[in-house]
Amino acid sequence: MTQSSDTEDFQPILSANYPGKKGTQLLLFLEFWLTLTLMCFINLPYYRLMVNHLWMLILLPLSIYGLFWQFMGLTTLFSTIIYKILIKIEPPKEGIFTLTSREFQYYSLRFWVCYYLLYFARAMPLPWVDMFIFPIFGSKIGHNVVLYDSWIDPEFVNIGGSSMISLNTQIFSHCIYKERFIVKQVVIEKNSIVGAGAIVAPGTYIEEGAILGANCSTSIDQKLQSYTIHIGSPANISLPIKLHNGENEVKK
Repeated sequence: MTQSSDTEDFQPILSANYPGKKGTQLLLFLEFWLTLTLMCFINLPYYRLMVNHLWMLILLPLSIYGLFWQFMGLTTLFSTIIYKILIKIEPPKEGIFTLTSREFQYYSLRFWVCYYLLYFARAMPLPWVDMFIFPIFGSKIGHNVVLYDSWIDPEFVNIGGSSMISLNTQIFSHCIYKERFIVKQVVIEKNSIVGAGAIVAPGTYIEEGAILGANCSTSIDQKLQSYTIHIGSPANISLPIKLHNGENEVKK
């Protein structure tokens, strides 16, 4: 029994063979060394002073901590400049494209630039640094939002205030299905909860106060009703939430 030619010719897109990855890796490698070189140039007078005044060695732990933040600041600067140049050449778009399209090629470049910066942001010795990084790439994160250790696509994601994105959650505004590249806005309104290990598909709209259960998922363009618990993969069971307001009980 032979498979169809479509199956034989199809090669899934993985992080290992993502288009444009090698070129972007070279670009990011150059950015990394430019950052280190600039840091050496900036800090050389300080360390010369430290060698000549050995009592300043007591400041060494503090200076090392400062180097982390200096590296993060310069990486943010250079990555932002590269990203702004890329979106000037090819602005991000929603839609359905082919894997040979210009939109996909430039999305791949932007993706690795974003990933590089977010990787360092989440490795910093203070939490919440990534909260300040996402807006650089166009995503909107409201006030009092909890992100935990979750993957969130850096483009076309809007998370309302007082929402919780739980541990190991994945929020995708893009996906690849065979020869199609799909990009759609994801909206999570305020006071919503996305459970641990949940997967949010492109085009998902989570209304205010809705909950997507742990290890559950949505389908493309799915809408989750407000103040309702949604479970299933994809979510197909809805359980109403009872709201208590003083002596009055409101059932949504």
